[in-house]
Amino acid sequence: MAHLYNLHHGIEDVSNNGYYHNKRSKDTAEAHGLTIKKHDKYGWMITSLAAEATVWLVEALGNDAIHAARLPEGNGKGKKGGSKSKNRSIKYVCPECGTIIRATRGVNVICGDCDVPFERE
Repeated sequence: MAHLYNLHHGIEDVSNNGYYHNKRSKDTAEAHGLTIKKHDKYGWMITSLAAEATVWLVEALGNDAIHAARLPEGNGKGKKGGSKSKNRSIKYVCPECGTIIRATRGVNVICGDCDVPFERE
């Protein structure tokens, strides 16, 4: 979502064909509740949830509502002989500014710029 924010605001946050995350990428992500560390090859891309954001999420949603996972590299990406996975994401649009986000399950998200809920498309 930090990349989407930067795209919407005309902020270039990657270079080298989108592989290297620059300082603007780091700044936006940290401003939105992430902690970013530098990777030698790919720049500012080692990402984790900041402690304050974790506390806020648990208070707002409860522990049982928070699920996060990362697929092992090469899993479902069509490389190394595997089959390509289908896109199962759900598209949500802010009715005010038109910002688009995607999620793999039903979510209740408020646009930070417009303060209105995203609508499922």
